[in-house]
Amino acid sequence: MNRVTHSQATARIQRRLERLELDHLRQHAAEQAQRIEELEAQVEQLTREAEWADARSDMWHDAHNRLSEHLDDGTADARCVGLTAQGELLVVRTGAMQ
Repeated sequence: MNRVTHSQATARIQRRLERLELDHLRQHAAEQAQRIEELEAQVEQLTREAEWADARSDMWHDAHNRLSEHLDDGTADARCVGLTAQGELLVVRTGAMQ
């Protein structure tokens, strides 16, 4: 009879531990789901920023090419396209760059 009581007590403890483990796993899964949502939002934001930066880069490249075409009037060795620290495109004499 002592063995039966011990088995029943062990089974109750095991069921309780399984419930606690399941509760813990559910909580962990909920935390992971929240983290995944946050990371997906960050990925979307960074993707938009990268696309914006790429478009801006293309715009600057196109502007540079247009400016270079305007400079191609036979005196290109005396002038070139420059970029200021503020991001402005301008024409400079080659001697000014030295």
